[in-house]
Amino acid sequence: MTRNARRAIFFLATIIFLAVGYTAILYAQGYRYDFVQARFSRTGAVSLRANTQANVFVDGVKKDTTSFITNSASVSGLLPGVYTVKVQKDDYSKWQKKVTVQEGYVQDFPHVILLPMAGTDRENVMGEIKELLYPAVPSPKPTVTPIPTVTKTPRPSPTPAPTPDITGPYYIDKKTLFINSPDGPISVATGVSDAFRSPDGQKLIWFVGNQVWLYWLNDQNEQPFHKAGDIAVIGRFSQPIKAISWFRGNAHIAVDADLPGQGTFKVIEIDTRGGQNIISL
Repeated sequence: MTRNARRAIFFLATIIFLAVGYTAILYAQGYRYDFVQARFSRTGAVSLRANTQANVFVDGVKKDTTSFITNSASVSGLLPGVYTVKVQKDDYSKWQKKVTVQEGYVQDFPHVILLPMAGTDRENVMGEIKELLYPAVPSPKPTVTPIPTVTKTPRPSPTPAPTPDITGPYYIDKKTLFINSPDGPISVATGVSDAFRSPDGQKLIWFVGNQVWLYWLNDQNEQPFHKAGDIAVIGRFSQPIKAISWFRGNAHIAVDADLPGQGTFKVIEIDTRGGQNIISL
C-alpha cells in the first residue's frame, strides 16, 4: 500500500470518527435527524399522569404504560410536530389529544382522568357525581304543632332581598356575577344563579343556559398556563344545564345536562389543548 493510500485511509477514518462522534453528542443532547426538514432538530417530549394505570399510545403505537405507583408516563425523543396521543384501559373511557411537540419542550398533562364505563364501578362513579351535584339536605327534626288560638295577626311585610356578601373574591347580585379587583368590582356575566370556586381557590365556574363558563381568579403556573382574568366557555350542550360541580380536584367539572341518548352526567376536562375530553355517563 502506497503512502498516499495510507494517508487517504487515515484522513477518511478521521472524518468518519469525527462525524460519528458529533452525531453521538447530538443524540446525547436530545437531537435527532429530521428527514423532512433535512437537518438535526432538538426533540421534545410528552408527559402525563392519569388516575389509573393505563397504556399510552403515540400515533397508534404503544409507547409506555403508566407507572404502578404514580400512574405517570413520559414519551421522549419526539421530533417537532403534531402527534395523536391516546391513553386507554379496557372498560374505561378513552383520553385522546392532538399534541403539538416543540423543540426542547415537554408538553405536560398532569390531570388525565379515565372513568369506568361498565358494571358496579360505573354505577359508583354516577353515585359520586349525583352526590356532588345534588348533595343531600338533612331533614329537620319533627316538631309538635300546638293547638292554634284565634288571634288577629298583622299582615306580614315583604321579605327584603338578601344582601350579597361583597367582601369575597366574587359575588352575585341580581343574577350578575362580579369579580372583586383592586380597581373595584368587575361585571363578568349575567343570568348567573350560582358560581363555584375550585378546591384550590384559583378558578370559578358557573353556567348560563346550555353553557359552562370558567374564570381564572389567579395566574395558573402549570400547563396550560393562564393569567388572572382569563375567561372561556368550557362546555356547550344542546340542552339546558341543570347543575354543575367540580369533580375530583381542580381540572374537571361534573355536569347534569340530561342529553337524550348520551347519558345523564358529563365529566368535562377544562384543558382544551389539542382537543377536549368529555366523558358521558
